[in-house]
Amino acid sequence: MNIKNLTLVFSHFEKEHFGKDVFLVPYYLGKELSYGVTIVYQKTKTNNLFKNNNYKGVKLCSLINIFKLNKLQNISFFLSSLLYVIKNGKKIDLLMTFHFRITSAILCLLYKLVNPKGKFYLKVDGGEDILDVKNNSLFIKSSIYNKLLEICDYISVETHLAFKLWSENLNISDKIFLIENGFDEEEFKKSSIKILPFTKKENIIITVGRIGAVEKNTLMFLKAIEKISDLKNWKFYLIGPIEDKFKNSINQFYIKNPELKDKVIFTGPILEKKKLWEYYNKAKVFVLTSRREGYAIVFSEAYRFNNYIVSTIVGGAEENIYKNDDFGKLIEQENDDELKFVLEQIINDNNYFLKYPDKDHSDNSWQICLKSLVDSIKDNKIGV
Repeated sequence: MNIKNLTLVFSHFEKEHFGKDVFLVPYYLGKELSYGVTIVYQKTKTNNLFKNNNYKGVKLCSLINIFKLNKLQNISFFLSSLLYVIKNGKKIDLLMTFHFRITSAILCLLYKLVNPKGKFYLKVDGGEDILDVKNNSLFIKSSIYNKLLEICDYISVETHLAFKLWSENLNISDKIFLIENGFDEEEFKKSSIKILPFTKKENIIITVGRIGAVEKNTLMFLKAIEKISDLKNWKFYLIGPIEDKFKNSINQFYIKNPELKDKVIFTGPILEKKKLWEYYNKAKVFVLTSRREGYAIVFSEAYRFNNYIVSTIVGGAEENIYKNDDFGKLIEQENDDELKFVLEQIINDNNYFLKYPDKDHSDNSWQICLKSLVDSIKDNKIGV
């Protein structure tokens, strides 16, 4: 029996992507569709450390920089990926890539020339990046983007706003899917973690992400913390890789607030999911101060471990809090005073969480999130 093939083309595939949608979407699609899965990516010094070419049954195919464009590695990878599609496209039943970009359009056009019967899936991060904020509508940048929308078979966006705008403004609603980023239930079962009832959680507040990245606005979080007069017995953990440019900001924070050195803790990156999830499990509160997000996977993780979510108005924050019976708080962008006020309320009120009952949050698995897309692909009988 011939096994159908799903191939993802993605340039910067690194070890941390095994726990993100970059790996998890093709992995779970493959499981649900019974397809073989291949991820094609750019070979770098860091991902060259992968010990084998297979992870959880997914074939990992690194492309060497055959064009020798060392200063233009993205272009070199793109050209190499086009050659890969020319050579292997007829054997690919479903080709997938991320982001609404010209490179995605060219990849789709070439693939359709090589394999007219093949299907193309575009996963759009967020989906609000082509939003005309003033007019609350979509705008398409050029004719090649229109061509991508025309010949692409499946397009998914991550937020309800993006889905509404794409569906209402483009005459392709039958190929647009709302797919929020889900939770990796399979890995969770392997971890043997028992989710703590809220009464057993500790006085811990966490954030997870690229600490100090412009998009994450970590400085807003630190400003809010240092304005709180008394942290009492609460601790803050900032989890994730620290941007080099932000390390001086951390040093200045501790110089200014030496008494917070044991209260505000930077863990660095935690790639092992079990270890990372143990922080979510112990924590009562998850904070996100991002300026830009799609539907961040950290929302799904915070939701799964029943964290009270305090987030700027960004990406999937509002819908995540809403579906959890308003178990959380939205704050304005750049408003560290508002964040300080909310955190201070939590710290000073021992009864703050009493009105929120514990719930089972296993309704956000990747299988559930991907169901509508899986059903559509099966109905189209790819590769038959």
